Amino acid sequence: MAAFLVRFFVLRYTYMASMVTIKRSPIVLIRLFVAIEFVAIALYLLGTTVDASFKYGLFALLPFSEIFTYQTLKLALLPLGQLIITIYAFLYWYRESYTVRSGLATHARGVVFRKERVVPITADMAITITSGPLGKLFQYGSLAIENGAAKPALVLRDIPRPQKFLRAIRQIVALHQQISTEVPRAADLLAMDEGEHLEFKSSLRFDHKTGRANRELEKAAMKTIAALLNSKGGHLVLGVDNARQIVGLSHDYPLLQRQNADGFENHFTQIFNSMIGPEFRHLIKLNFENIGGAEICIVRATPSNRPVYLKSDSNEHFYIRTGNTTTYLKLSEIEAYSRTRFI
Repeated sequence: MAAFLVRFFVLRYTYMASMVTIKRSPIVLIRLFVAIEFVAIALYLLGTTVDASFKYGLFALLPFSEIFTYQTLKLALLPLGQLIITIYAFLYWYRESYTVRSGLATHARGVVFRKERVVPITADMAITITSGPLGKLFQYGSLAIENGAAKPALVLRDIPRPQKFLRAIRQIVALHQQISTEVPRAADLLAMDEGEHLEFKSSLRFDHKTGRANRELEKAAMKTIAALLNSKGGHLVLGVDNARQIVGLSHDYPLLQRQNADGFENHFTQIFNSMIGPEFRHLIKLNFENIGGAEICIVRATPSNRPVYLKSDSNEHFYIRTGNTTTYLKLSEIEAYSRTRFI
């Protein structure tokens, strides 16, 4: 019982609590405010050079020129414009953040229209710190996550105490790497509800309603796996129904050439290669476990660093996980999602 509780809470920690959220240094905000002041002064000085032509030309044509004097309007609009820009700059800084969790780094930004960029990170990626004279003085800098490409996969710009966050990020990546190398026990997964990272299916190809093989069930399983690859990864448990009742794979095995776990994995690989592609097979790991005499299969999907399409009926379809469901994206939605999700 104690061992189960330990594994359960470790798994929950990996999915939910193993994360760090980083905001940019307040020095960035101060720099923005100083820049706004300089721009305001420049605009004021520029305004004085065109005052006469505007005052006696365009301003006289405005409908409210008889209500407000030119000087009153000028004194009201300049501070108001400066205030609006200052508030926007603060909100932009306040709503921008970097989050690292479960082998993924996310950069979120934007005031009205939010944008997110998600980058997979692994233990073999190099993370370097850069800091200018001002950064060294006020203890902030940038973390560049390198994946061997010409440009860094992601740069965490102007973050406070970069050394501290570098250690935290490496600990999270190491923890994710350690736990993701082995598939969790079924008991741990059965204690959890279906969600963004987890789904249960009673079989791979046997239809319990009709009592025979159903290729649509294979397609549904591959659809879930493709969605996990396109999202943040997770597990598909085969042989367990939606109510988390253990059904087992005993009905699937007779439909295979080799009626055992090896034959099941071979058939799974054939379907996967046909519908998703062999180039993504290394991101999938299968583990079989016997519970009360019933054998089930746990499929672990590691997030892909490029889009994964499901091939069906001579077409390609794109799926992601949203909550506990698999969601189909249209072409226009795929483009927007890919800009924020993939490198």
